[in-house]
Amino acid sequence: MNWIKHKSRSLFFKIFLSFLAIIVLFGLFYMMIFQLFKTSLQKEIIDTSQRAVHDTAERFSNQFSRLQVLMFDIYNQSDLIGFHNQLRHQTGNEVNYLKAREVMLQMRSDIYNPLFFLEDTLIYLQEHDFVLSKSGSGDASYMFNRSYASPTYSYSFWSSYEDRLESFTLLPAETYRINNDLSEKKLMPFVYKQPDNRYEVIALIDIDKAAQSFFGDSNDRALAILDADGSVLYNWGSIRHDQLPVFQAGQEAVLQDGTYYFTETGSDGLTYVSAVPYSHVSSQLSRLTGGLLLIFCLSLGVAVAASYWFSRRLHKPVKQILTTVLNRAPFSSMPEPGSITEYDLIKNRIQELFREKEEIRDRMNKHKSVLTSYSYISQLKSINTDISEWEDFLSDDGSFIVVLYHIRFRMNPAYELPLQTDQAVRHMLEHIHLITAERYPGSHTFQIEKNEIISIFKREEAAQLEELLGDIRGMLNEERELFLVTIAVSSQVSHSLEFNQAYHQVKGLTAQAPLRDESQLLTKQRALPNTVNLSPSQEKGLLDALQSGSDSRSLQIIDQALETLQRKEAGIEQFHFFADSVASKILSYVEMAQIDKSSVQSLKQWSGRLAECHCLAEYSGVFRQLIEAACALIRKKKDTGEEPLIAMFMNIIHNQYADDLSLDYLSAKLNLSSAYLSVYIKEKTGLNFSDHLLGIRMNKAKELLACTDLTVNEISQRVGYLNITSFNRTFKKAVGMTPGAYRRQHLVQTHASG
Repeated sequence: MNWIKHKSRSLFFKIFLSFLAIIVLFGLFYMMIFQLFKTSLQKEIIDTSQRAVHDTAERFSNQFSRLQVLMFDIYNQSDLIGFHNQLRHQTGNEVNYLKAREVMLQMRSDIYNPLFFLEDTLIYLQEHDFVLSKSGSGDASYMFNRSYASPTYSYSFWSSYEDRLESFTLLPAETYRINNDLSEKKLMPFVYKQPDNRYEVIALIDIDKAAQSFFGDSNDRALAILDADGSVLYNWGSIRHDQLPVFQAGQEAVLQDGTYYFTETGSDGLTYVSAVPYSHVSSQLSRLTGGLLLIFCLSLGVAVAASYWFSRRLHKPVKQILTTVLNRAPFSSMPEPGSITEYDLIKNRIQELFREKEEIRDRMNKHKSVLTSYSYISQLKSINTDISEWEDFLSDDGSFIVVLYHIRFRMNPAYELPLQTDQAVRHMLEHIHLITAERYPGSHTFQIEKNEIISIFKREEAAQLEELLGDIRGMLNEERELFLVTIAVSSQVSHSLEFNQAYHQVKGLTAQAPLRDESQLLTKQRALPNTVNLSPSQEKGLLDALQSGSDSRSLQIIDQALETLQRKEAGIEQFHFFADSVASKILSYVEMAQIDKSSVQSLKQWSGRLAECHCLAEYSGVFRQLIEAACALIRKKKDTGEEPLIAMFMNIIHNQYADDLSLDYLSAKLNLSSAYLSVYIKEKTGLNFSDHLLGIRMNKAKELLACTDLTVNEISQRVGYLNITSFNRTFKKAVGMTPGAYRRQHLVQTHASG
C-alpha cells in the first residue's frame, strides 16, 4: 500500500493519469457523436435519394420543354406548310419535293444534337399517308411497320390516332424494332398536332439514354414516370406499376415491402417515382458503422500506449533536472546527456543561471532607463550611435519632440527612380544635422530608414522649432524636381520610453500628407476622404473600355478619378491604395482575357512602378504606360477570336462566385459532361475550375476586407464560404496572411494615425 501511495504522488503517475482522463473524455465525446451520427446518417441517405429524384424530375421537365420548342418550330416551318399545301391542292409533277428535302435537312441538324436524346423525328402527313424522317421519306405503312415497328404503335395505331385536347401528348415508352429488326430500342413517342391541321410531328425519344444521363446508371435503383392520370409512361429498372405505393398529400417518401419509394411532381405535370431497396440504405449504414468502430478501438489502443510512453519519456529527464537544481555546488558533476536536447541544455545551463542572476539584476537596475530607450530604437531601426550620447541626452528630465523627414524621390521621364538615392539621403542627413546642431546643439539627428531621417529636440530647445523647420522646408523645396520631403512634427513626449508612440504618430502624419508637388510641413492630423475607390459607374466604364481595347477612354476614366482624389486632398497612402486597386483590376481583366503569361508579367512590372509614384503627373504617366500596353494586348487577342464557352464560363463564376458552385453544377448548366468541361477549361485557360473560383473569391475577399467594415465571418459567407475556419485557412494559403492581418495592414496604410 505504501508503494502504491508513493507512486500515485509521482510525476509519472500524474502525467499518465492525465493522459488517460483525456482519452476517456474524448472517448465519451466520440461515442456521443457516434450515436448522433448513426441516427442522422440514415436520414441523410434518404434525403440524398430524395434530392436525386428531385433533380431527375427537374432535368426531364427541362428536356420536355426544349423538345416542345423544337417540335413547334418544325411544325411551323414555312417549307413544311408549303409542301403540305401543295400535296393538298396539286398532283404529280406539280408538287415541289425540294421543299420536303429542306424540311428533312433542318430536322437532321436537330436530331443529331446529343442534347435532345432523339432517335428520330417523324412528320406524318396523315391525309396523304406520307412520312418524312431523318433518313428520307416514304409511305406511312412502310415507316411504321418496318423502319420503326412496334406492336403498340403500328401503322393502324397512327392512322387512327386522334389528338386530345392538348397540343403536345407524351405516349408510354415501348420497344421498337428499327430498320427491319436490325436493332431494338426503347423509345417514347412525343406527339405534337394542332386540331385544325392534318399532319403531326412525332419525336421518338431515346428514353433509356435520357434516363441514364438524368438519373444515373445504378443497378440498385429504379425509376418510373407517370402521367397525370397515374399511368406508367416509362420505367427503368425492376419497378412495376402494381408495386407503387399510395402517397398521401405532401408525402414524398414511403417504405413498403423492404423498398423506399420517393416521388416528385415535375413542372410538366408528370410524376417521377424512384425506388431504392432498404438493403442499399442499411448496407451503407453498416459499412460506415463498422469502420468507425474499428477506427475507435485502434485509436484507443494507440492512445493508451502513447500515453504510457510519453509519460515515461517526460518523467525521466525531470528527475535528472531536479537533481541538478538541488545540487547547487559549483563543482558538482553534471548528469549524463539524455534523449531530449532541451532538457540537456537546461541541465547544462541551470547552475550558470543561478550564478549570474544577481549580477544581471544589479546591472539592469542601474541602466534601466538608458538601456530601455536605446535598446528600443537601436533594435527597431538599427540606429548607429553611441550610448554615452543617449545617457547625456536622457539624463535631464523634460519632454521631447520628434521630427520625421520622409523623403520621396521623383521619377525621371522614363518613370524610373534616380540612381544613388542612398548617397543623396546621406548628404541630406549631413546638411540637416549641421543646420539643427548649429541652432540647437543639444538635438540629435540620424537616419532611421533608407528614406527617413529623425531629429529629436528637448522641449526648451523647440521654442522656435517651426521657424527652423520652415527654413529647412524652403531649402528642400529648391530640389523638388529631384525629391519631395514631408516633414512631420510630433506632440510633446514626456519620457524617452514614449518614443515608440511619437514615431508612430509622425509616421501616420506623413501617410496623411496630401499629394502635392512640393515639400510639406505637417503638425497635426487632418480629415481624409472616406473612400478612395472607383465608383461603380467608373469601374464599369473602365472594364468596358478595356474590353473594347480603348486606351484613351480608359485613361480618361483613371485621370478623372485621380483628379477627384487630388481635389478631395486624399493622403499619400490613399493614393497608393487606389493605384494598387485599379492596377489589380486591370491585371485581372487582362488575365481573364487569356493573354499569355509572359505579356502579363511585363504589365506587372509597370503596375509595380505605381508604388514609387509621388505626384499626380507620375501616377498619370505610369498608368498611361500600363493602359496602353494592356489595351494593345487585348486588341491583339480580340483579333484572334474568342471562345464562347469560356466566355460563358467566366461570366457564370464572376457573377455567382458566392453560390455553392461546383463543376457538376456548371456541366449541367452548360449541358456538358463534368470530365469534358474540366479538361476543356484547363486546356483553354491554363487553370482548372477550382483555381479560377479561388482567385475570384480571394480578390473579392481582399476588396471587402480593405473597403468595408463587415466582419470576417460575414465576408466569408459573401464570397461563398459557410465555414469561417475553411475561409481563414484558404485565405492564408492564397494571400500569405490571415484575413485579420490583411485588414490591419491596409488600415494602417490608409488611415494611419498616432
